[in-house]
Amino acid sequence: MGKEFSIESVAVPQVETKHRRIITAIPAPGSIATLETLRDGEPISMRGQPPVVWDRAEGVQVYDAHGNMWLDFSCGVLVTNAGHGTQAIRDAIRDQVDSGLIHNYCFPSEERAELVSLLIEVAPDGLEKVFLLTTGSEATECAIKLARTHGIAKGGTEKIGIIGAERAFHGRTLASQMTGGIPGQKDWIVNLDPAIIQVPWPDGYWTEDMSFDLFLKTLKQRGLGPDKIAGVMFETFQGVGPDFAPVEYIQQLREWCDANNVVLIFDEVQAGFGRTGKLWAFEHYNVTPDLICIGKG
Repeated sequence: MGKEFSIESVAVPQVETKHRRIITAIPAPGSIATLETLRDGEPISMRGQPPVVWDRAEGVQVYDAHGNMWLDFSCGVLVTNAGHGTQAIRDAIRDQVDSGLIHNYCFPSEERAELVSLLIEVAPDGLEKVFLLTTGSEATECAIKLARTHGIAKGGTEKIGIIGAERAFHGRTLASQMTGGIPGQKDWIVNLDPAIIQVPWPDGYWTEDMSFDLFLKTLKQRGLGPDKIAGVMFETFQGVGPDFAPVEYIQQLREWCDANNVVLIFDEVQAGFGRTGKLWAFEHYNVTPDLICIGKG
């Protein structure tokens, strides 16, 4: 978790601008009971959240129930790229609820067909299948399964390696967390899959060597040749930065994957749907992956 926040109210300077209003101590005294209930009922890992109890949100602003207003730089943890409370989204949710059909996973529906068709329409040529799940972690977990299944079909049970990047985040399920590159989030696993490894992310800051040669050298050092690698999963840009890789690096990676029957996966859960000025963040690299994982926004 992040640093634990105190829930004792502290007097702070008042603020009154077009986009922000702070008129109470923080946390707002009227919100302490809610925070105490959460402390009693939730695990300690949740105490890294700022003690600001949201009541409603509109556009780029969030409000508590006590007269305070903030700019939401969290973007609802990268969910609200269309803004909070966008009318078209509200209307779509109401229409679906009012239809009386709010669950049908095991049976087809017109809504599902419409969404699948829309995603295929906006995806690059060649990406013509859609599998709908409920979370980003499920999407990345499924992509790892597909990559390994493809690897086994092409090279037998030795071709199962999955390559991720240092400092990457792909979710909190087992394979997605092992593919991610944040060691502190994997201590609980203990028996990590030796065929899932990370390479340095070429951001020019944490990793000064931004050449594709470093990718190849790292694989050699770790004893994984192309005949043992099923897939490469990268965030299109690393959410912890955000940091893009050099265009040439990704283009060379695409060529290497093609030459070695390796599935190239871009995790666009935090990056896609227009967040970078293009519909898909990988369009900045002028390449098309074999699989994309999308969600949130």
